[in-house]
Amino acid sequence: MKKLKKRKIIIISTAVLLFLSWIVFINTSYYKLKNLYKNPIEINKIYKDYIYDEYSNYVVIRTYNGQDSKVNIPIYINDKPVLAIEDSAFYANTKLESVKVPKYVIRIGHQAFIGCPKLKKVSLPNNVLDIGKWSFKGCPNLEKIYVKRNSKTDKNLKRSSFKKYIVYY
Repeated sequence: MKKLKKRKIIIISTAVLLFLSWIVFINTSYYKLKNLYKNPIEINKIYKDYIYDEYSNYVVIRTYNGQDSKVNIPIYINDKPVLAIEDSAFYANTKLESVKVPKYVIRIGHQAFIGCPKLKKVSLPNNVLDIGKWSFKGCPNLEKIYVKRNSKTDKNLKRSSFKKYIVYY
């Protein structure tokens, strides 16, 4: 009897801890998004073909001015992780065919890749919490958006009009 009672206590305690961890995670993720654009250290800095804003612990890409057909967005700029791709960052890029978004990105802005007529393939990291409306609108050749199955990114894409392009890796 004592073993059964002890087992029930362990199961209930574990469930409560998991629930509380989930609540903390959700609030932390929301907090990250809500405060993403507060207090930049410098704005409109240039790194290679990118214009970006620098914050104390991360970077947000504002614009891509390059002409490469295959783009691997950098994971770090000035030793700080890239956390977001801003609204319209790749607007009307007529050369872009494929893009790999780095692992720390949690937000892809509204119309981030709008009007990229040659864009065919996009590879997204696992932790994208927000994918802006019409992020890939005006990309008539879009074929595949690579995501990890059951990731946060996958769940967000499934709620969008781009779910038909999902390919799992």
